[in-house]
Amino acid sequence: MVMTLIAGATIMGHFFVVTQIPSRVAEWLGSLALPPLVIMLAIIAVYLIGGSFIEDLAFLILATPIFLPVVLNMGYDPVWFGVIVSVVTMIGVILPPVAINAFVVSGVTGTPVGTIYRGIYPHLAGMSLVLLVLLLFPKISLWLPSLFMP
Repeated sequence: MVMTLIAGATIMGHFFVVTQIPSRVAEWLGSLALPPLVIMLAIIAVYLIGGSFIEDLAFLILATPIFLPVVLNMGYDPVWFGVIVSVVTMIGVILPPVAINAFVVSGVTGTPVGTIYRGIYPHLAGMSLVLLVLLLFPKISLWLPSLFMP
């Protein structure tokens, strides 16, 4: 199943290259008279919604080629964006109403989905706090990589 998703995402990637959708989206978002943080919050919202409906790896492969040029045009660090996207997709796969991972855990353990949802909320609150801290203080996510890259 994962290989099928990756193959489909690869075909979609070729489609993006031919149609130049990522560069056009980057130009359009860059031309908006909005602060970069507002655009970043819109990108995060797309990842949250997409991540709650589609498996996280498949959505990363589909959405990142569209949004990475936008983020780079706004002057954000690509490592920071990678960390943000990782945290957002972790939130997306447990975000109701779909919460793909909740149904997987329910199927494996036999625990009712309602019980799993009650257990998700503290984790969801903690991950949201981490996302907020990373948005407000991007140097936190860049500290460790800066030790390895001159």
